[in-house]
Amino acid sequence: MKIIKVINNNTVSVIDDKGKEQIISGKGIGFGKKYGDEPDKDKIQKMYLVTDSELRKRLIECLTEIPYEHIKLTADLVDYISSHIDGQLNESLIITLSDHISFAIERKKQGLEFDNPLMDAISDCFPKELALGRYCVAEIYQRLGVELRGDEAGFIAMHIINARLGTKMEQIQDITKMVNGCAEIADACLSGKINKTSVAYERFLVHLKYLAKRLFKSQELPNVLSRDEEFADIIKKKFKKQYKCAKHMQDHILKNYAKTISEDEMITLSIHLKKISG
Repeated sequence: MKIIKVINNNTVSVIDDKGKEQIISGKGIGFGKKYGDEPDKDKIQKMYLVTDSELRKRLIECLTEIPYEHIKLTADLVDYISSHIDGQLNESLIITLSDHISFAIERKKQGLEFDNPLMDAISDCFPKELALGRYCVAEIYQRLGVELRGDEAGFIAMHIINARLGTKMEQIQDITKMVNGCAEIADACLSGKINKTSVAYERFLVHLKYLAKRLFKSQELPNVLSRDEEFADIIKKKFKKQYKCAKHMQDHILKNYAKTISEDEMITLSIHLKKISG
C-alpha cells in the first residue's frame, strides 16, 4: 500500500495491493508523509473504497473541510446503520451525513435549531430509520457532548431513507408525504382496524415506499398481474372494498403529485390492503 496523495494530517489517498485507490483516515496518518511512503498501519482508523470518481472527489473535499472528530463519528455511525438496515446503502451516505452532522453541531453552537415538519410522517412511515436517527443523536451527545434536539433525528433519518432508496434528497419529503397520505387513506377506508404492529403492515409500508420511489424516478413495473384478466377480475370482485381503497390512493397521488398508478399497482395494493385488514 503506497501513498499517492497527502490530503491533510489525518487523511491520505493510497493505492492498495490490488491497484485500487482508497482514502484512509486516522489521527496524524498524513503527518510528515509524502508520495510513495507507506501509511502507518497502526494509525489507520477508517478506509474508504469509493468507486465513483465524482463521489471520491466529494469525499476528499468533505475530509478536508470537516473536523476529523466529526468524520470519525459519522463513519462509525454509518457502520452501525449499515449493520441494522436490510439491503445496500448508497456509498454517498458518509458524505451527506458527515456534512449534515457537522453543520448541525455548528448551528447548535450558534443557537440555531430547526423544526422538522415531517416528524410525525417519518415516525409513522419510516420508524426504523427514525430509531437509527435517534441513536445517532444520542451518540453525538455521548461522544461530543453536543445535545441536538429530537427533530434532528428526523433529518438524519431522511438521509438514511435517501441512501436506502437511492433517491434525491429533495424527493424524500414528497415520498414521505405520499407514503403517509396513502397510509392515512388505508386507515380511514378500513375503519381504523389495522394492526400497525403486524408484519403485514410493515410489508405494506415497504411496498408504499418503493412505489413512491418508482413514481418519483419514473420507473414502471411491467404489467404482469393485470394481463391476466381473470385474476384481475377476481381481485376486484373478491377484494372490492380494498380495491376501492386503492382507487382513493390512486386519486390522491394523481391530484397531489401528478403521478399515475398502473393497474398492476392497484391490484398489488388491494392484496396488501386485504392482508392488513384481516
